[in-house]
Amino acid sequence: MKTTSSHNPTDAPNINILWANLIVEECVRNGVKLFCVSPGSRSTPLVVALARHPEVETVVCVDERAAAFYALGYARAKRIPAGLVCTSGTAVANYLPAIVEAAQDAVPMLVLTADRPPELRETGANQTIPQPDIFGDFVRWKFDIPCPDEAIAPAFVLTTIDHTVFRTLNAPAGAVHLNCMFREPLAPLEQPISEQYSARVQESLRKWLQTSRTWTQYAKSITAPSLNTIQNIGYILDGAKFPLLAVGRLSTREEADAVMQCAYMWRVPIVADIASGLRLHDLPNTITYFDYVLMNASQLDAITPDAVLHIGGSFVSKRLTQWLGSIRPDDYIILEDTPFRHDPNHRVTMRVQCDIPSALKMLYKGATGLHAESLFAVTAFQLSSRIEEELKSYYEKAYSSDAAVNEITAAMLVSQNIPNGTGLFLSNSMPVRDMDMCALTRRESGTITIGTNRGASGIDGVVATACGFARGLRTPVTLMIGDLALIHDLNSLLLTAQNLAPLVIVAINNNGGGIFSFLPISAQTGIFEKFWGTPQNTDFHAAAEFAGIVYHSPKTLQEFGNTYNDALTRAMKNNTSTLIEIKTNRAENVDEHTRLQSLIISRLQELQS
Repeated sequence: MKTTSSHNPTDAPNINILWANLIVEECVRNGVKLFCVSPGSRSTPLVVALARHPEVETVVCVDERAAAFYALGYARAKRIPAGLVCTSGTAVANYLPAIVEAAQDAVPMLVLTADRPPELRETGANQTIPQPDIFGDFVRWKFDIPCPDEAIAPAFVLTTIDHTVFRTLNAPAGAVHLNCMFREPLAPLEQPISEQYSARVQESLRKWLQTSRTWTQYAKSITAPSLNTIQNIGYILDGAKFPLLAVGRLSTREEADAVMQCAYMWRVPIVADIASGLRLHDLPNTITYFDYVLMNASQLDAITPDAVLHIGGSFVSKRLTQWLGSIRPDDYIILEDTPFRHDPNHRVTMRVQCDIPSALKMLYKGATGLHAESLFAVTAFQLSSRIEEELKSYYEKAYSSDAAVNEITAAMLVSQNIPNGTGLFLSNSMPVRDMDMCALTRRESGTITIGTNRGASGIDGVVATACGFARGLRTPVTLMIGDLALIHDLNSLLLTAQNLAPLVIVAINNNGGGIFSFLPISAQTGIFEKFWGTPQNTDFHAAAEFAGIVYHSPKTLQEFGNTYNDALTRAMKNNTSTLIEIKTNRAENVDEHTRLQSLIISRLQELQS
């Protein structure tokens, strides 16, 4: 956009509004156009600038924690940061959980906090706390912007924003924190700027005002490995007897597409995490149910991979991570776009920080990928196919008999019915694990965009993140969430009412922390229920009414299927959000998982004999 008379950022009644206008205008020129705003007074100049900018979109979040998670979800979908704007004091501190997740999983986020002027710091002034370093090492960059002052050139504001956006996007991506101090007046009241400064502003910004360009243009940097590195990886893969491609969390559709190209070009077995975006699709060379295969891993003992190419982040499956640590391959290579040390087993022999699509395109040419099918691949595919038969039979029997819906069949049904082109957000604890292990593969072409908060793997802010994820995708999103995670973020249900893209929330209510029932502590019956089971004895009908969204509580698998499909139809046609509550029993859930796993192990043993 070129600045026009209808929106001129230098047209301001006072210097606070002028600087705020420049901040917002330069954010917009950098592509940051969505801002999550929480109410407050000290942030008034920034909010006025946002409200009056014709290209800015805003989401008003009363709870700053929810606002930050919303921004996190949006950036997960778009890979473009959303701006966060809040007042001073504890409002700022509420951003920390989402900033931690952004730091752990390299998600961009632009944090603009308002602050008191320096003369009020450490004086006991109301709503004044030390803000400049409040997020510690969890931000990629932080800067304390001084109070607007005529002694400071206006270009300072623009270059600061340009550098801020660069730092939030440049690998490793993450949150950046600009702490913006303002003196009174905070409202757009007339407090004329001196003629000298006004003239300086107009003259120094003249060319900038006539264009739509940022003041400082940062070239996008793409980290590509050296040709020698690619050749070495190619030699290792070509020379391996039992190579394996292990795909963890991926951040973009481009990364997933690049890995899919590998699946079609290379005859190398692949295991794909649910957060890779590939797990639901029927890809060649993919060992879909490898987590179940590892329950009877003795059949692989003599033919374990001697070379592993690990692409992306870590895995949901603890069993897979432990197995990769136990097999001791000669070569364990990681391709990832961050410098983080993802090596809990201390087995990595080569680590390459790179732009994954660029590296894989180079590798297409550097490795032939023409392996004859290895004994490991043949065996693993055979076992996975047998498991797939059992899982499909389990699901079909449950559906045809109109059995009660349980946590396993709920994941299966969603994996089969969620429409292509929509999104799926998976909460931590059991929902993401059940989908990783039990999801049925989809035969039709198309993609489902997967979102998770697996950086720090918390259960906080999940609803808000899913709302932001849907906003970024601009398409309906199915959220699968447990009851404790939903209670933890209950107020974020209000965000669904103003969201541009609806949610279909599948809430698994097993009256407590279901995942803990799978851990050894569950045997300590005298203390388990109070401290780990944590029953809340809550249903979510009233919560849905509170948020103004549709509510259903299906009992059987068939009823859930009909309810879920109807909710998707309403979401796509009428932008209507729905909360579907599935009530289960924690003890019965453990028994059902154990029964299914025992059945699969016995079938694998029969196959072995």
